[in-house]
Amino acid sequence: MKNSKRFSIEERILKWTKRHKKRNTIYTSIILIIAIVLLVFVMTSQKIEPVKAMDKGQGDIRMTYLGNVELNNHIRKNNINEAFGAIKPILKGSDYSTASLQVSKFSDDRKTNINKNLENIMFLRDLNIKSLNLINQVTDNVTARDLMKSVEAQSGYNYLTGNGSNAINSKTVQQTVKDKKIANVSFTDVESDYTDTLKNTTSVSLEPNIYIPLIKKLKENNDYVVVNVDWGITDERSVTTRQREYAHSLVDAGADVIIGHNSVVQEIEKYKDTSIFYSLGNVTSEDFLSKNKQGLAVQQNWNGGQSQFTVTPIKSQGGQITKSNPNKVEEIKLLNNIEGKDINFKKENGGYVYEH
Repeated sequence: MKNSKRFSIEERILKWTKRHKKRNTIYTSIILIIAIVLLVFVMTSQKIEPVKAMDKGQGDIRMTYLGNVELNNHIRKNNINEAFGAIKPILKGSDYSTASLQVSKFSDDRKTNINKNLENIMFLRDLNIKSLNLINQVTDNVTARDLMKSVEAQSGYNYLTGNGSNAINSKTVQQTVKDKKIANVSFTDVESDYTDTLKNTTSVSLEPNIYIPLIKKLKENNDYVVVNVDWGITDERSVTTRQREYAHSLVDAGADVIIGHNSVVQEIEKYKDTSIFYSLGNVTSEDFLSKNKQGLAVQQNWNGGQSQFTVTPIKSQGGQITKSNPNKVEEIKLLNNIEGKDINFKKENGGYVYEH
């Protein structure tokens, strides 16, 4: 009887690898199938929940404020009517509302770009957004100017705040709502350390020698002044000293509410008689980071003197907007992030209510 040949260590490893190769392929396939099934289950089990509208007292003016909206080619592959279904009720029930839209580059053809962005703007107008702030970082000044002309021709009134990239620009939206005059103006902090000073901003430069006289004049001629601000900061959850100083200065000049626009949610602060929403985050975003798919929808009931606010967390999920339902830990983090020292939230109807 022949003695069996003893394998070397290298031969033993090779033999073991061959023996388990088939098993490993089977195991990998099984794990992959389970992962796909779980992913499909999670996506199909996520429910789209609408944002609940506040009760409105007789004579109250309902105002709604939203953060950044992005409607580029990728997002528009979905049905955008369905995508905005969760916030349609609060917009349709509003007497006044405003948001901020990022201008998208759809094509190298200038005319196509204008027409596609015009479609986006008119879509938001049809949702009952009464005035719109444009964020433009992709088109040249001439295209931005012609886009605005097209919008004004279709809307029949000053619908967009700002007009091109001139540093001094007094274009505002002023409307009468239930016998009250409401003005809206948008500023961009083009001198911020965080922003590209060469970007083609479509709003007024945030400079004291420009905004102080402008807001004072608006306050003299209107009952309520809504100020949108693009701080030029992305992915920063903490309010900077620069933001706070400028926001307080805007209030001192006459702003009645400040709506900030960054990519993530920031603090809400009471300063004098004004609520400052440093950033409402994003309504829709293509960014894969989950924190950039989150935002706040703000409803305000104003009786001509006092206001009641409802702040509802929202998020973009599976191509649709939905009311966000954070777990306990997530809720604590959210409240620590947005609740200023003088804000006392009361949880109600899936949102957070406070008076000012």
